[in-house]
Amino acid sequence: MEALKEKSFARRVKELMEENRYSQKKLCELCGITEAAFSRYMTSGRLPRTDILANIANILHTTSDYLTGNDTNYGYEQLEVLLASSKDNLSLKQKEKLVEILMDEYKTTQG
Repeated sequence: MEALKEKSFARRVKELMEENRYSQKKLCELCGITEAAFSRYMTSGRLPRTDILANIANILHTTSDYLTGNDTNYGYEQLEVLLASSKDNLSLKQKEKLVEILMDEYKTTQG
């Protein structure tokens, strides 16, 4: 079970780094960790300490549970908390994309 969490962590961090257009160097700078330490988390099957995990999740606009595979779907409450805590870190383009997703869904349900 633990090995699955570490694989999930590396895969999800990589996906979110691409989505947010963060290089490994930039993410490490923002999180205050070395690239060597980050590389170990991504390849050695070890999860970071909880404080580092929380920093990585925050920078990538997600939760520690999502990164470790403990939470695969967000409910409304999780989304609201996540958006409220991350809104200042989102670019205008990212905010526009979120509105676009919601408006597309709204239009679909209105028929």
